[in-house]
Amino acid sequence: MTPERLRTLLQTSGSDPRRWPPHEQAAARELLDHEAPGSNEARVDADRLDAWLDQHTVEAPDEGLVQRVLATAPVAATRPAGRWRGLGHWLWPGAGLAGAGLAGTLAGALAVSVALRAGPAPSATDAGERVTAFSEPLTDWRDE
Repeated sequence: MTPERLRTLLQTSGSDPRRWPPHEQAAARELLDHEAPGSNEARVDADRLDAWLDQHTVEAPDEGLVQRVLATAPVAATRPAGRWRGLGHWLWPGAGLAGAGLAGTLAGALAVSVALRAGPAPSATDAGERVTAFSEPLTDWRDE
């Protein structure tokens, strides 16, 4: 813990060690106990600010203000009741997932067909290794 870090800690968290980060409490207290340069002044300033902030109170709003705010607040939109109301909350996410799955399947099929077309045509000896549902037929049966 450096004196600069102690001053930052006092400015951001106040003078009460219970508000300091737990992993820095021991090092900060030790630095204060050894009276590092500027640490006592920073602690006095933090004490003064804490005392001033502790004096501040916020009064509860009067009932008239609460009623005016509630009266001008927008009304939440309500969904129409009906037999499709319960269906809609799971139908659209399900349709989205199905669409994403279909798009992935089509993209994969396209990628495989493009990759197989880019290479040389399979010969009769390696046909079992490279033939897929997207390959050209190895034999031409049109003449028979």
